[in-house]
Amino acid sequence: SRGMIESSFRKPAEGSTYVSPEEKSRGADFLEEFEADVRKVVKEIRAGDDTTLYPKKYAEVKSRMSISYVWNLQMWRKHTSRLRYWRHISGMLTSKLVKRIFPLVSVFFCWAAIYVYVVAHKLNSVKQDLVPLTSLSLVSTFVGFLLTLRSNQGLSRLGEGRELWGRAFIVTRDTAQLLATYVYPKDKKLGVTSARYLAIFAWLLKGRLRNTDDSDIIDVMLPNATDRNYLISQRKKPAACIARIRQVVASLAARNVMPVAAHQQLEGNLYEMNYILGMCERLWGSPIPPVYTSHTSRLLVFYLFFLPIALHGARIEKTVNILVTATVAFAMLGLDEISHLLEQPFQLMPIHELSRNMMMDVADAFVCQPPLLKSKTELFEEEEFLYPYDENNTSPEYW
Repeated sequence: SRGMIESSFRKPAEGSTYVSPEEKSRGADFLEEFEADVRKVVKEIRAGDDTTLYPKKYAEVKSRMSISYVWNLQMWRKHTSRLRYWRHISGMLTSKLVKRIFPLVSVFFCWAAIYVYVVAHKLNSVKQDLVPLTSLSLVSTFVGFLLTLRSNQGLSRLGEGRELWGRAFIVTRDTAQLLATYVYPKDKKLGVTSARYLAIFAWLLKGRLRNTDDSDIIDVMLPNATDRNYLISQRKKPAACIARIRQVVASLAARNVMPVAAHQQLEGNLYEMNYILGMCERLWGSPIPPVYTSHTSRLLVFYLFFLPIALHGARIEKTVNILVTATVAFAMLGLDEISHLLEQPFQLMPIHELSRNMMMDVADAFVCQPPLLKSKTELFEEEEFLYPYDENNTSPEYW
């Protein structure tokens, strides 16, 4: 159990406020309940893999070598291994990307076969060179250019999404440490209340970006009915979390029990959280211009449709014609599909694991405090229970 420090001798400080043993005990209870609730979310409610990924295949087929998971050192070594070529080729038939583009590749494969064995045979007496390959190569230049631009835009959006969640990770952890240092020692109830709201911020942001129901997490982390009903009734729950924490900070600032520098830093962090929420909503609500996407798709289909005709006119052998058409279709349709998947980065990013880690970081800031700077007998009255320091270094239940 993570109780508060017991001390037999304490020096009173000038101007200090007496803290009753009952209040000290309630402070310990607040944190113990908070730790237990975090453990329930991390180890029970959201203990499994992410089931909200899109497309669904990415949630059903468990392949950790993807951007949908937080990577570790072993995964990086596997990713950069020289055996990666064999692994990628041998696993091509089970690739989620191949399964998504296989229907379209099959259509162009069948079209090429039908043309060289049926249509071309009937048109042979009319004209052999219907579509010159040199003319079609001009179209391929535009198709490649459009696919490259779209792929770059998709990667850029993915990078921006990861950067925003990385910033959210840093700001959330820093805010938790500030609240544990400057808010909790002055008002334990408000300190733990702000910790509860901060701990679920990432889950609620994930729920907004993926349109999922996180009421079970709210029920666990907000046992107070007033707080729970307030948050559930809000249109933007992440913004409501920020507003509630700001209210706590403003309350302590109004009582002049918080340093001005800490108040300003907390306000800056809360502004940053609002900024992250707004930028995530921008990525979520504004795609690459659909007219650009539709134009690329039409030009791509046009090129792949006429490719077997041009290859036949260039006297390419029939089997080679079919294989070349299918290979080009596989390459171009694969790039186009990848750019579409990356266009909305939050549907594939590992925000489930990130939310879980962010919740544990918030809990660590309150539960795993550093050692005291003074010995027990040197503590003033207002210092004696600043932190729930565990001398035995017991690991929290949610680890």
